[in-house]
Amino acid sequence: MINRQSPDLALRGRDKMKPVLCFLTLLFVTVLFSSGEGFRAGGSIGYYFVADPIYKDTYGSDSLIYEGFLGYDLSKHLEIRAAVGYFKDKGEMTLTREEIKFRMVPVVMGVRVKPVKLGKLSPYLGVGVDFCSFKETARLGDTSDSTTGFHLEGGSYVVLGQSFHGDINLRYVKADAQPLDEVIRLGGWRAGVGVGYSF
Repeated sequence: MINRQSPDLALRGRDKMKPVLCFLTLLFVTVLFSSGEGFRAGGSIGYYFVADPIYKDTYGSDSLIYEGFLGYDLSKHLEIRAAVGYFKDKGEMTLTREEIKFRMVPVVMGVRVKPVKLGKLSPYLGVGVDFCSFKETARLGDTSDSTTGFHLEGGSYVVLGQSFHGDINLRYVKADAQPLDEVIRLGGWRAGVGVGYSF
């Protein structure tokens, strides 16, 4: 699906990672010196629908994505979040029908605004930055690269107990990669559910 890797792609991927690492450091320092409501951590599972039509022809329309997250409530209505996901899929080459595998690890930074609380429900809207590193493995060779995109999301937390909560989420990701001359639309829709613990 993706053009074969050029020798400098790995270096380009590391260069793209630098802004993300700086942002993570800034976020960590902000959390340490803020007076917010508390932390929340947990995980989620969902379906990820990659937007690229060539990807769909090779791998199909969707596959499972797993995500672990750490959040911090700056106030009752504002949360900052960091998350790491894992997405993998496999398919067949269009002409040779040989097996081909795809793996992507998105690192996500974002904020969620929680305007109201409705009983056990706490609806939210969110926005964030997505750093996606990916690798495609085939018999003829491997391709790996990375790209930076953004996401918009909506959903609701659901109180499950004194410290536990559920999370129903719908997210749209915009992330285009260009290993060589070919643009790959790695973004798409993600629908998932999760469970978190507040402390």
